[in-house]
Amino acid sequence: MSWRALGVLSAVAVLALLLDVFGPGRQVPPPAAGMVEQLLLPQLASDRARVTRIEVQPRHGPGVSLLRGTHGWWLPQVDAPADAELVQSWLTRLARARILEPMTRLPTHYALLDVADPGHAGAGMALQLSGAQVMPQVLIGRYDARLQGTFVRLRGHRQSLLVAGDVTPPSRAVDWMRHPLLSLPASAVLQIDLTSPQGARFLLDRSLDGTPRLVTAPRGLRQPLTLGSLLLGIFDGLDYSGVQARSATPPQALRLRALLSDGSLLTLSAWRERDGHALGNLSIQAPIGGLPPAAAAGLARTAARVQAHTWVLAPDIWSLLRAALNAGDAPLPQVSPAALPPAVSGRRPAQTALRPTPGAAVWASLRGTP
Repeated sequence: MSWRALGVLSAVAVLALLLDVFGPGRQVPPPAAGMVEQLLLPQLASDRARVTRIEVQPRHGPGVSLLRGTHGWWLPQVDAPADAELVQSWLTRLARARILEPMTRLPTHYALLDVADPGHAGAGMALQLSGAQVMPQVLIGRYDARLQGTFVRLRGHRQSLLVAGDVTPPSRAVDWMRHPLLSLPASAVLQIDLTSPQGARFLLDRSLDGTPRLVTAPRGLRQPLTLGSLLLGIFDGLDYSGVQARSATPPQALRLRALLSDGSLLTLSAWRERDGHALGNLSIQAPIGGLPPAAAAGLARTAARVQAHTWVLAPDIWSLLRAALNAGDAPLPQVSPAALPPAVSGRRPAQTALRPTPGAAVWASLRGTP
Protein backbone atom coordinates (compact mmCIF):
# COMPACT_ATOMS: atom_id res chain seq x y z
CA MET A 1 0.00 0.00 0.00
CA SER A 2 1.36 3.42 -0.95
CA TRP A 3 1.99 6.17 1.59
CA ARG A 4 -0.68 8.23 -0.18
CA ALA A 5 -3.32 5.51 0.21
CA LEU A 6 -2.35 5.03 3.85
CA GLY A 7 -2.79 8.76 4.48
CA VAL A 8 -6.26 8.71 2.92
CA LEU A 9 -7.32 5.78 5.11
CA SER A 10 -6.01 7.55 8.21
CA ALA A 11 -7.98 10.69 7.35
CA VAL A 12 -11.16 8.63 6.85
CA ALA A 13 -10.66 6.93 10.21
CA VAL A 14 -10.23 10.27 12.00
CA LEU A 15 -13.36 11.65 10.27
CA ALA A 16 -15.37 8.60 11.32
CA LEU A 17 -14.23 9.04 14.91
CA LEU A 18 -15.23 12.71 14.89
CA LEU A 19 -18.66 11.87 13.46
CA ASP A 20 -19.15 9.23 16.14
CA VAL A 21 -18.35 11.70 18.91
CA PHE A 22 -19.86 14.90 17.57
CA GLY A 23 -22.37 13.68 15.02
CA PRO A 24 -26.20 13.98 15.12
CA GLY A 25 -27.73 12.73 18.33
CA ARG A 26 -24.45 13.04 20.24
CA GLN A 27 -23.90 15.66 22.90
CA VAL A 28 -20.63 16.50 24.56
CA PRO A 29 -21.21 16.79 28.31
CA PRO A 30 -20.35 20.23 29.65
CA PRO A 31 -17.10 20.25 31.61
CA ALA A 32 -17.59 19.96 35.35
CA ALA A 33 -14.63 22.19 36.18
CA GLY A 34 -15.29 25.90 35.87
CA MET A 35 -19.03 25.63 35.29
CA VAL A 36 -19.97 27.15 38.65
CA GLU A 37 -21.51 30.61 38.22
CA GLN A 38 -21.95 30.05 34.50
CA LEU A 39 -25.39 30.72 33.00
CA LEU A 40 -27.52 27.64 32.49
CA LEU A 41 -28.75 28.89 29.09
CA PRO A 42 -26.34 31.56 27.86
CA GLN A 43 -28.09 31.74 24.49
CA LEU A 44 -31.34 32.69 26.24
CA ALA A 45 -29.70 35.62 28.02
CA SER A 46 -28.86 37.25 24.67
CA ASP A 47 -31.89 36.04 22.71
CA ARG A 48 -34.76 36.21 25.22
CA ALA A 49 -36.79 38.70 23.18
CA ARG A 50 -36.76 36.35 20.20
CA VAL A 51 -38.32 33.37 21.97
CA THR A 52 -41.59 32.65 20.17
CA ARG A 53 -42.69 29.34 21.69
CA ILE A 54 -42.62 27.80 25.15
CA GLU A 55 -43.57 24.16 25.64
CA VAL A 56 -43.96 22.67 29.10
CA GLN A 57 -44.57 18.98 29.62
CA PRO A 58 -45.25 18.16 33.30
CA ARG A 59 -44.66 14.74 34.74
CA HIS A 60 -48.37 14.04 34.69
CA GLY A 61 -51.19 15.61 32.73
CA PRO A 62 -51.35 17.45 29.43
CA GLY A 63 -48.60 19.71 28.19
CA VAL A 64 -48.85 23.48 27.86
CA SER A 65 -47.82 25.56 24.85
CA LEU A 66 -47.41 29.33 24.73
CA LEU A 67 -47.09 31.12 21.40
CA ARG A 68 -45.89 34.67 20.91
CA GLY A 69 -47.95 36.60 18.34
CA THR A 70 -48.38 40.19 17.27
CA HIS A 71 -50.63 40.84 20.27
CA GLY A 72 -48.54 39.07 22.89
CA TRP A 73 -48.44 35.56 24.33
CA TRP A 74 -51.33 33.19 23.65
CA LEU A 75 -52.45 29.86 25.16
CA PRO A 76 -54.02 27.79 22.36
CA GLN A 77 -55.18 25.06 24.79
CA VAL A 78 -57.69 27.41 26.41
CA ASP A 79 -57.88 29.98 23.60
CA ALA A 80 -56.91 32.81 25.92
CA PRO A 81 -54.08 35.30 26.36
CA ALA A 82 -51.31 34.60 28.82
CA ASP A 83 -50.21 37.12 31.42
CA ALA A 84 -47.43 38.90 29.51
CA GLU A 85 -45.83 40.20 32.70
CA LEU A 86 -45.72 36.70 34.20
CA VAL A 87 -44.20 35.20 31.04
CA GLN A 88 -41.50 37.86 30.77
CA SER A 89 -40.71 37.65 34.48
CA TRP A 90 -40.25 33.88 34.30
CA LEU A 91 -38.16 34.08 31.11
CA THR A 92 -35.92 36.67 32.76
CA ARG A 93 -35.50 34.45 35.83
CA LEU A 94 -34.56 31.48 33.64
CA ALA A 95 -32.17 33.56 31.52
CA ARG A 96 -30.35 34.73 34.65
CA ALA A 97 -30.21 31.29 36.30
CA ARG A 98 -26.61 30.44 37.17
CA ILE A 99 -25.11 27.07 38.03
CA LEU A 100 -24.44 26.63 41.73
CA GLU A 101 -22.70 23.28 41.43
CA PRO A 102 -22.53 20.16 39.25
CA MET A 103 -24.45 17.16 40.49
CA THR A 104 -24.44 13.49 39.59
CA ARG A 105 -23.73 12.09 36.13
CA LEU A 106 -25.05 8.65 37.02
CA PRO A 107 -28.40 7.90 35.30
CA THR A 108 -29.31 5.58 38.18
CA HIS A 109 -29.32 8.61 40.51
CA TYR A 110 -31.35 10.97 38.28
CA ALA A 111 -34.59 9.90 39.94
CA LEU A 112 -33.40 11.32 43.28
CA LEU A 113 -33.33 14.76 41.69
CA ASP A 114 -36.33 14.24 39.37
CA VAL A 115 -34.22 14.84 36.25
CA ALA A 116 -34.65 11.49 34.48
CA ASP A 117 -35.71 11.47 30.84
CA PRO A 118 -39.48 11.84 30.19
CA GLY A 119 -41.29 8.56 30.43
CA HIS A 120 -38.85 7.12 32.95
CA ALA A 121 -39.18 6.79 36.70
CA GLY A 122 -37.95 9.95 38.38
CA ALA A 123 -38.79 12.21 35.46
CA GLY A 124 -39.67 15.79 36.28
CA MET A 125 -40.77 18.48 33.88
CA ALA A 126 -39.55 18.91 30.29
CA LEU A 127 -39.14 22.44 28.96
CA GLN A 128 -38.48 23.42 25.35
CA LEU A 129 -37.92 27.00 24.17
CA SER A 130 -37.91 27.88 20.48
CA GLY A 131 -37.30 31.05 18.55
CA ALA A 132 -34.51 32.31 16.37
CA GLN A 133 -32.73 29.14 17.42
CA VAL A 134 -33.88 25.91 19.04
CA MET A 135 -32.44 25.71 22.53
CA PRO A 136 -31.63 22.51 24.39
CA GLN A 137 -34.51 20.83 26.15
CA VAL A 138 -34.26 21.41 29.88
CA LEU A 139 -35.33 18.67 32.28
CA ILE A 140 -36.43 20.49 35.42
CA GLY A 141 -36.38 18.53 38.62
CA ARG A 142 -37.39 19.49 42.10
CA TYR A 143 -36.75 22.75 43.87
CA ASP A 144 -34.96 22.55 47.22
CA ALA A 145 -35.67 25.51 49.48
CA ARG A 146 -32.73 24.77 51.79
CA LEU A 147 -30.29 24.86 48.88
CA GLN A 148 -32.22 27.74 47.27
CA GLY A 149 -31.91 26.06 43.92
CA THR A 150 -33.51 23.80 41.32
CA PHE A 151 -32.09 20.53 40.03
CA VAL A 152 -31.92 20.47 36.24
CA ARG A 153 -30.31 18.58 33.37
CA LEU A 154 -29.97 19.42 29.70
CA ARG A 155 -31.43 16.52 27.77
CA GLY A 156 -28.71 14.56 26.02
CA HIS A 157 -26.12 15.53 28.66
CA ARG A 158 -25.18 13.21 31.49
CA GLN A 159 -24.27 16.03 33.89
CA SER A 160 -27.07 17.15 36.19
CA LEU A 161 -26.86 20.56 37.81
CA LEU A 162 -28.10 22.67 40.67
CA VAL A 163 -29.04 26.18 39.51
CA ALA A 164 -29.85 29.16 41.67
CA GLY A 165 -33.46 30.04 42.44
CA ASP A 166 -36.73 28.48 41.41
CA VAL A 167 -36.92 28.16 37.63
CA THR A 168 -39.94 25.84 37.61
CA PRO A 169 -42.51 27.08 35.06
CA PRO A 170 -46.27 26.90 35.68
CA SER A 171 -47.50 23.47 34.67
CA ARG A 172 -51.11 24.33 33.74
CA ALA A 173 -52.45 26.73 31.14
CA VAL A 174 -54.64 28.44 33.73
CA ASP A 175 -51.55 29.23 35.83
CA TRP A 176 -50.09 31.28 32.96
CA MET A 177 -53.19 33.48 32.74
CA ARG A 178 -53.80 36.81 34.42
CA HIS A 179 -54.82 36.66 38.09
CA PRO A 180 -57.06 37.67 39.77
CA LEU A 181 -59.99 37.66 37.37
CA LEU A 182 -61.36 40.92 38.77
CA SER A 183 -60.07 43.43 41.27
CA LEU A 184 -62.93 45.78 42.06
CA PRO A 185 -62.95 47.60 45.42
CA ALA A 186 -66.09 47.28 47.51
CA SER A 187 -66.45 51.07 47.52
CA ALA A 188 -67.18 50.97 43.77
CA VAL A 189 -70.29 48.80 44.30
CA LEU A 190 -73.49 50.77 44.98
CA GLN A 191 -75.98 47.91 45.07
CA ILE A 192 -76.04 44.14 45.09
CA ASP A 193 -79.06 42.02 44.18
CA LEU A 194 -78.70 38.27 44.72
CA THR A 195 -81.51 35.91 43.69
CA SER A 196 -82.13 32.17 43.43
CA PRO A 197 -84.43 30.29 41.03
CA GLN A 198 -86.63 29.41 44.04
CA GLY A 199 -87.40 33.08 44.63
CA ALA A 200 -85.07 33.87 47.57
CA ARG A 201 -83.63 37.37 47.36
CA PHE A 202 -80.94 39.41 49.10
CA LEU A 203 -80.91 43.11 48.18
CA LEU A 204 -78.57 45.69 49.67
CA ASP A 205 -77.68 49.21 48.58
CA ARG A 206 -75.88 52.24 49.96
CA SER A 207 -77.39 55.30 51.57
CA LEU A 208 -76.31 58.76 50.47
CA ASP A 209 -73.36 58.72 52.86
CA GLY A 210 -72.19 55.35 51.51
CA THR A 211 -73.37 53.24 54.44
CA PRO A 212 -74.67 49.76 53.43
CA ARG A 213 -78.45 49.50 53.86
CA LEU A 214 -80.36 46.24 53.85
CA VAL A 215 -83.47 46.35 51.64
CA THR A 216 -84.61 42.74 51.72
CA ALA A 217 -83.26 39.39 52.89
CA PRO A 218 -84.63 35.88 53.53
CA ARG A 219 -86.65 35.67 56.74
CA GLY A 220 -84.54 34.53 59.71
CA LEU A 221 -81.18 35.23 58.04
CA ARG A 222 -78.47 35.77 60.65
CA GLN A 223 -76.21 38.84 60.48
CA PRO A 224 -77.50 40.07 57.10
CA LEU A 225 -75.43 43.28 57.18
CA THR A 226 -72.24 41.31 57.71
CA LEU A 227 -73.13 39.09 54.78
CA GLY A 228 -73.98 42.19 52.77
CA SER A 229 -70.57 43.70 53.44
CA LEU A 230 -68.92 40.49 52.29
CA LEU A 231 -70.99 40.51 49.11
CA LEU A 232 -70.03 44.12 48.40
CA GLY A 233 -66.40 43.03 48.37
CA ILE A 234 -66.87 39.78 46.47
CA PHE A 235 -65.27 41.19 43.31
CA ASP A 236 -62.24 42.57 45.12
CA GLY A 237 -59.75 39.88 44.15
CA LEU A 238 -62.28 37.50 42.57
CA ASP A 239 -60.11 34.67 41.28
CA TYR A 240 -60.40 31.28 39.64
CA SER A 241 -58.65 27.92 39.71
CA GLY A 242 -59.76 26.62 36.32
CA VAL A 243 -61.13 27.76 33.00
CA GLN A 244 -63.56 26.14 30.58
CA ALA A 245 -65.11 27.00 27.25
CA ARG A 246 -68.05 29.33 27.75
CA SER A 247 -71.22 27.36 28.44
CA ALA A 248 -74.81 28.45 28.85
CA THR A 249 -75.92 29.37 32.34
CA PRO A 250 -78.13 26.54 33.71
CA PRO A 251 -81.55 27.26 35.22
CA GLN A 252 -80.41 26.35 38.75
CA ALA A 253 -77.77 29.09 38.84
CA LEU A 254 -77.74 31.82 41.48
CA ARG A 255 -77.52 35.32 40.05
CA LEU A 256 -75.72 38.27 41.63
CA ARG A 257 -76.10 41.69 40.03
CA ALA A 258 -73.81 44.49 41.13
CA LEU A 259 -74.51 48.09 40.18
CA LEU A 260 -71.22 50.00 40.00
CA SER A 261 -70.51 53.65 40.71
CA ASP A 262 -69.98 54.43 37.01
CA GLY A 263 -73.44 53.08 36.19
CA SER A 264 -72.29 49.79 34.66
CA LEU A 265 -73.84 46.48 35.70
CA LEU A 266 -71.77 43.42 36.58
CA THR A 267 -73.57 40.05 36.71
CA LEU A 268 -72.22 36.81 38.16
CA SER A 269 -74.18 33.61 37.52
CA ALA A 270 -72.90 30.76 39.68
CA TRP A 271 -73.81 27.11 39.99
CA ARG A 272 -72.36 23.93 41.38
CA GLU A 273 -71.49 20.94 39.23
CA ARG A 274 -72.01 17.33 40.28
CA ASP A 275 -68.29 17.01 41.00
CA GLY A 276 -68.64 19.79 43.60
CA HIS A 277 -66.85 22.53 41.66
CA ALA A 278 -68.51 25.94 41.56
CA LEU A 279 -68.68 27.45 38.09
CA GLY A 280 -69.44 31.00 37.13
CA ASN A 281 -70.33 33.11 34.10
CA LEU A 282 -69.68 36.83 34.17
CA SER A 283 -71.08 39.63 32.05
CA ILE A 284 -70.66 43.40 32.10
CA GLN A 285 -73.10 45.97 30.70
CA ALA A 286 -72.09 49.56 30.07
CA PRO A 287 -74.28 52.31 31.57
CA ILE A 288 -77.19 53.51 29.45
CA GLY A 289 -75.70 56.98 29.14
CA GLY A 290 -72.34 55.61 27.99
CA LEU A 291 -68.85 56.38 29.27
CA PRO A 292 -65.97 58.63 28.15
CA PRO A 293 -64.00 56.99 25.29
CA ALA A 294 -61.03 55.85 27.41
CA ALA A 295 -63.27 54.40 30.15
CA ALA A 296 -65.54 52.74 27.56
CA ALA A 297 -62.54 51.09 25.89
CA GLY A 298 -61.24 49.79 29.22
CA LEU A 299 -64.67 48.43 30.14
CA ALA A 300 -64.96 46.70 26.75
CA ARG A 301 -61.57 45.01 27.19
CA THR A 302 -62.49 43.78 30.67
CA ALA A 303 -65.89 42.58 29.48
CA ALA A 304 -64.37 40.64 26.59
CA ARG A 305 -61.88 38.97 28.93
CA VAL A 306 -64.32 37.90 31.66
CA GLN A 307 -67.10 36.88 29.25
CA ALA A 308 -64.85 34.67 27.12
CA HIS A 309 -64.95 31.63 29.40
CA THR A 310 -66.77 29.82 32.18
CA TRP A 311 -64.64 30.03 35.31
CA VAL A 312 -64.04 27.54 38.11
CA LEU A 313 -64.65 29.70 41.19
CA ALA A 314 -63.14 29.41 44.63
CA PRO A 315 -65.33 27.28 46.96
CA ASP A 316 -65.77 30.12 49.47
CA ILE A 317 -67.45 32.27 46.80
CA TRP A 318 -70.16 29.66 46.42
CA SER A 319 -70.47 29.31 50.19
CA LEU A 320 -71.02 33.06 50.56
CA LEU A 321 -73.71 33.18 47.89
CA ARG A 322 -75.54 30.24 49.45
CA ALA A 323 -75.24 31.66 52.97
CA ALA A 324 -76.87 34.96 51.93
CA LEU A 325 -79.95 33.14 50.61
CA ASN A 326 -80.41 30.48 53.27
CA ALA A 327 -81.53 31.26 56.81
CA GLY A 328 -80.18 28.91 59.45
CA ASP A 329 -77.62 28.44 62.16
CA ALA A 330 -74.63 27.82 59.90
CA PRO A 331 -71.62 30.02 60.73
CA LEU A 332 -70.66 32.82 58.37
CA PRO A 333 -68.22 31.75 55.66
CA GLN A 334 -64.66 32.99 56.00
CA VAL A 335 -64.23 34.58 52.58
CA SER A 336 -60.75 35.31 51.31
CA PRO A 337 -59.28 35.74 47.83
CA ALA A 338 -58.68 32.45 46.06
CA ALA A 339 -55.22 31.04 46.67
CA LEU A 340 -53.08 31.50 43.59
CA PRO A 341 -51.10 28.61 42.13
CA PRO A 342 -47.53 28.54 43.51
CA ALA A 343 -46.00 29.50 40.16
CA VAL A 344 -48.21 32.59 39.94
CA SER A 345 -47.98 33.84 43.48
CA GLY A 346 -44.30 33.05 43.97
CA ARG A 347 -45.10 30.87 47.00
CA ARG A 348 -44.57 27.13 47.15
CA PRO A 349 -46.50 24.60 49.23
CA ALA A 350 -44.69 23.72 52.42
CA GLN A 351 -44.60 20.04 51.53
CA THR A 352 -42.58 20.81 48.39
CA ALA A 353 -40.10 23.11 50.11
CA LEU A 354 -39.59 20.67 52.99
CA ARG A 355 -39.14 17.52 50.95
CA PRO A 356 -36.42 15.48 52.69
CA THR A 357 -32.89 15.96 51.40
CA PRO A 358 -31.12 12.67 50.51
CA GLY A 359 -29.01 11.13 53.25
CA ALA A 360 -25.33 12.00 53.58
CA ALA A 361 -24.02 8.91 51.78
CA VAL A 362 -26.41 9.31 48.85
CA TRP A 363 -25.85 13.07 48.82
CA ALA A 364 -22.10 12.58 48.43
CA SER A 365 -22.72 10.50 45.33
CA LEU A 366 -25.05 13.13 43.88
CA ARG A 367 -22.74 16.11 44.24
CA GLY A 368 -20.07 16.66 41.66
CA THR A 369 -19.00 14.18 39.02
CA PRO A 370 -18.32 10.67 40.40
